[in-house]
Amino acid sequence: MIIALVMAGGKGLRLKSEIEKPLYPLKDKPLMSYVLDNIKESELIEKTVVAVSPNAPNTKEFLINDLGFTNFDVSFYESENNNFYLDTLGKGFVEDLSKILEVFESRSKDDILIFINADLPLVGADILDEILNYYLSQDKPALSVSVPVEIFEEYGVNYSYEFNGNVPSGINILRSENVIQDEQLLIISRYELIFNVNTIETAILTNKFL
Repeated sequence: MIIALVMAGGKGLRLKSEIEKPLYPLKDKPLMSYVLDNIKESELIEKTVVAVSPNAPNTKEFLINDLGFTNFDVSFYESENNNFYLDTLGKGFVEDLSKILEVFESRSKDDILIFINADLPLVGADILDEILNYYLSQDKPALSVSVPVEIFEEYGVNYSYEFNGNVPSGINILRSENVIQDEQLLIISRYELIFNVNTIETAILTNKFL
């Protein structure tokens, strides 16, 4: 099964807003809603799980009360519902990732998990499916997606880290096993991948493309 894991449990301190980052409004629509809508249009993703934490309690309430998400439990694979939330401790990306993999591994080692940050509103279903199709065409169990620094420079978007001229996009694919996995790198020159909304400046820029 191909499952989208939306990481929405961070504190979002760089955005400097009283509103939790997944709920930060872009054109009067919560940031995370763009991500969820894009996932819903994917032809390959079968279910969506949003990782929440005590850092963002309003995000969890929004998922439950406004979008009808249900708690991830033993009924996940048999349920007709495709939208779930999963509680994490919110202690950091690595810790939360390990917890998520542990939970899925206890149920199946055959799932494909595509991890997407909740702050990537421009990444449409076409890009998600392009990434997944590439993943399915090769043999390594893990995939990381990066964007050339030239794309960031062209659009005037800052980045905090680059390696060999490429910047991590916030999208990764792993098998549902809590082990170190051999990783393939995919480099995509798509501007939609560079607008991760974690500052006011990036939010203003992103609004122009929505």
